Parts: sequence; C-alpha cells; structure tokens
Amino acid sequence: MGRRIVAVVLPQLGCELVRQRAVPTLGASDRLRRPSPQTPEESHADAPLAVLFSRGKPDGGGEAEDRATATLDLVDEVAFRYGIRPGQRVAEAQATLAELTIQNVSFTEVDAALGRVAEICLDLGTTAAIRLAPEHPDEDKRRGPAGDAPFDTVFLDVTGAAHLVGGEEALLDELCERIHALGHKVFAAIADGPRIARALARFAASPVLASGSALVVRKVPHPTVVAKPGARVLGPLPLTALPLDADTAAFFGRLGIFTVEALTKLPRGELTPRLGLRAAEVLDLASGRDDLPLVPYAPPRTIVEETSFDDPIGSVEPILFVLRGMTSRFAARLGARGEACLSLVITIPLDRSIANLRDPGKEPVLSLSIELPSPLSDANDLHRALRAKLERAELFAPAVGVHLEVSQIVEARRIQIDLSRDKAVRPDALPALLAELSAEIGQDRVGVLEATHAHKPEARSKLVPVRDLDQKRAPAQAGDLEAAEDRDVPLPTRLFPTPVPIGRITKGAVVAVDNRLYAIESLRFVMRLDGVEWWTSSAASRDYGVAWLVPGATSGKGPAGPKAEGASRAAGLAWVFVDRTTGEGYLQGWCE
Repeated sequence: MGRRIVAVVLPQLGCELVRQRAVPTLGASDRLRRPSPQTPEESHADAPLAVLFSRGKPDGGGEAEDRATATLDLVDEVAFRYGIRPGQRVAEAQATLAELTIQNVSFTEVDAALGRVAEICLDLGTTAAIRLAPEHPDEDKRRGPAGDAPFDTVFLDVTGAAHLVGGEEALLDELCERIHALGHKVFAAIADGPRIARALARFAASPVLASGSALVVRKVPHPTVVAKPGARVLGPLPLTALPLDADTAAFFGRLGIFTVEALTKLPRGELTPRLGLRAAEVLDLASGRDDLPLVPYAPPRTIVEETSFDDPIGSVEPILFVLRGMTSRFAARLGARGEACLSLVITIPLDRSIANLRDPGKEPVLSLSIELPSPLSDANDLHRALRAKLERAELFAPAVGVHLEVSQIVEARRIQIDLSRDKAVRPDALPALLAELSAEIGQDRVGVLEATHAHKPEARSKLVPVRDLDQKRAPAQAGDLEAAEDRDVPLPTRLFPTPVPIGRITKGAVVAVDNRLYAIESLRFVMRLDGVEWWTSSAASRDYGVAWLVPGATSGKGPAGPKAEGASRAAGLAWVFVDRTTGEGYLQGWCE
C-alpha cells in the first residue's frame, strides 16, 4: 500500500490571527453578547485587512523603515474584492484603498498556530508535520505558497488509518470540522505525497478542479479533494502549483504554457535547462511522484495560549470572554493527545502606568494558579474552574493581555461506556464540580477522607486529594483503627477540630459547653493513651471515655463557657478525655 498524505491549507491564517487579537476590543456591551467569530465570513465583516509577515515581533518592530516599500503577503476577502492583491507594495495598496488596514504577523505566531492545528490532527493519523524539510538558517526567506518552509499548511500521514473513521472523505470532513471550530477557514486534500496534496488543497475551491476518474472534488461543507492512488492529478492546475520561481513561470507563460499538463507534453530533455536546479523535483511532481518525507511535529509538553489587547480592559467579564476561546483550543489539543490537565496558571499583565499610580510597590501582574483535584480536558469544565477563580480576583489596574498555561499534563482517564443504565452518567461531572470548588475555596479544602493508622482519634482520618484515589491502597484493618478495648463501646462519629475544655469530668458533674449547662449522667472508661508520640512536641497521655450528657438551663450568668462549632446539642453520648498531665477534661466529639 502506498502512503496517503493529507494537506490542510489555512488560506487566511495570517488575517485570522490578526482578527483574534482584535476580538477583545469590542464594545463593553458587545463583549458579553457577541460570540467569538467562528466562520471566516463573520471574521471578515470588519475593515479590509492586509498582512505583512515578519521575522520580528507582531508589531513589526525593527522593520518600520522598510514598511513603505514592503509587499503585501496576504489580503482578506474584503480587500481582495476592492482589488488589493498579495505582492502589491504597501504604498500602492493604500493609495488604492484608503480604508485598508495593514498589520504585521510574526512567523512565530504562524508556527504556533500551525502547531495547534497539527495537535488536533494527531489522533487521526500517524505523523503530523508543519514542515517538509529540516530547519535552515534562511528558512523564513524561503516561505511562500510553493516554498519548503512552513507557511499555511499542516500535513498528516493517514496511511492505513482512513478506514477507522469511515473512509478518506469522512476523514477530511472530520479534520475540517475540527479546524473550523478553531475559527479557521480550511481547504484539505489527500494524495500520495505532501506537495501534491498541498497543491490540490490550494485549488480545492477553484473551478479548475472537477470530479473525474482520478479526483473526487467537493465544495461543501468544506472544499476537499481526494486523489486516487497512483494517478497524475496535477495536470489541470496552473504552473504556480509547482515549485517554480516567478521568472521561470513568467517565461513559460510567454510561451503559452499555463498548466502542468501542458508542461509535461514538452520534451523532458529540453525542459531540464529551463527549470534549473529543481528540474528533477518539478518533473517528478508533474508526473505524480512525491516521496518527500514529513518532519514529525513534536507537541510541547506545556500548552500555552496568549493574547494582547489593543485597548486595556478594566473588568473581569471581557477576560472571561477571551478565556472561553482559549479553553476551547486547549480542549481540542488535549483531546487529540488523549491527555488532560491538572494545573492551570493564568497571568494577566496590567497597565504599568495606572498600576504604579494606584500601588507603586506592587508588580503590575495578576497571577492565579489553579490546582485541579482531578484531570480535566473538557472546555466547559476548564472554563468553569477559571471563572470561579477569576471572579474572586480584583484587577487593581486595567488588563493589557492574558497568558494561560497548562503546566501539568497527564493521561486522560478512559471510562468504559455503561450500557446497563437507562440514562447515561457523565463521568466528568464530579471532577468538574471538584475543580470549581477547588478554585473557589482552595485545593487544600477539597478531597476525600482517608482512614490512617494512628493512636489519637483526631489523627485517624485525613483529607487527601481526589486524584490519590486512583492509586490502589490496602484496606485498613478495623482492629488497627479501633483502639478501644471494649468493642461494644461506640466510637465517635464526629470529632471537633479542636477539643473543647469542660473542666473536671466526674459522674454527676455539671459542665458548660457553648453557654449551655450539661449534667454528666453516666461515665464509662474506654481506653488510655500513655506517652503517645513522645518524640514530638504533641505527646499525649489521656484517659478516654464516653459520657451521657443531659442538657440543663442556659448559662446566663458568669463568664461564657467554651465554644465550638456544633458543640451545643440535646442529650447525647459524648466522647471525652482527661489530660493525665493536667487533670483537665475535654469534649472531643459525639457518638451517634
């Protein structure tokens, strides 16, 4: 079986990256009502846009002196309808259309966006790639529609895997839907080699391609092309589909040769001198041979999403709006990896000048960390945890950006489908609730009680993180946990965080608890602790017993008795002890 390669082309990637930066600058009321643009048509509804790709920062730092003479690398559909084309000089384009907005997009941003797309494709193939050749020092200079360096295409090796999702056409539909959900316009094609697939994908929406014996072309829901194995499929395409420089393509155009099919009809020996150093490569592609290997893309172990705001934001709601898109991209990337996250770190840089005026000694950054009790990968669950944490935070200065990082990634839990229930149970419902509680009240206050081996009753259980339950533990023996010599004596079912001092404990004595008087009607010895944990500062020597307390009148005079949450109640069996060092009695809990 020959190999099958998918090429996913994002023709408007640069413009989409610019639009994503501009989303937070909507009006205050629109930030809460208007959803993030999910289709290219919605994202192009603003002013016409052109993009310059740069090797510097997104703001084009260091290239301002060349901006007037630079040529446009990409234009959106609105600018294209006004006659603006890639390759025009900036001055010429602005003279043609005064409303044209020109933005810089760095190759770092492009590579990061292509990496995100490659990640969500990983579970549908064996190898994903954003480049076809190893890195070179002049890689950025060689970027272009037919260049070797990454520009706007993600490749996926699906050899022998298409049948798992219902065939090659179904696989392309699934890929396009995933990428479209990230807000990208997408064309896709599958062929025997990466460069052939890329050429077909670029022209998937063009009328030059039509279904036939060698091609299956579909325009909806997304433009896709499936090439039959071993067929010559580049014939109808223009010469720009081949890796030819502009001068060579113009030369053949003057000869009346405009398509790949017309080029292949010329004698091979006469073509070689005209095609130059890449003659063998060009002729092989025209003949349907493409053996170039993919350079595997290695997903980073730390997932980061970052955006900056054109205008500072002074409230939390717009930031939550931006975080919804970030968590959606996180969920798509984690789902394709088969992984989940245990830790989220959100960093919000603040306006430095305003922060210095309001609090000169404070760093103009708001940083929040969320440790999740259980691994999560769903977008809504992650957003709920972030919302619970962020709504309790206070911005002491307007925010100028958001940086969200998943620093701890683990393998996602696999839940067996339960077919015996009338109603399906959502396996992530409890972990999502625990994550929200952990973000709101603190990780150290969310967990489960675990029985431990200890002599002191108050140390026989502890709160452990929920994720520790996945580890197998040997069950504790009842005899180890029940230190009482008489098995008929009930053990306490509820202990106070701190024992309540109640004075001398004897039968018939009257004790005060939470401003209420109790009479000790009966008293029974249970056990003795002598010098327990003598090597620590909290060594204990105690005599434990159970006492039947009968409530009396409220103590309205004299000093108030000791208080403890939940200590006051009706008649019941109390768990008490006497400190053998001081002779002082304490109420430690109740027995049901």
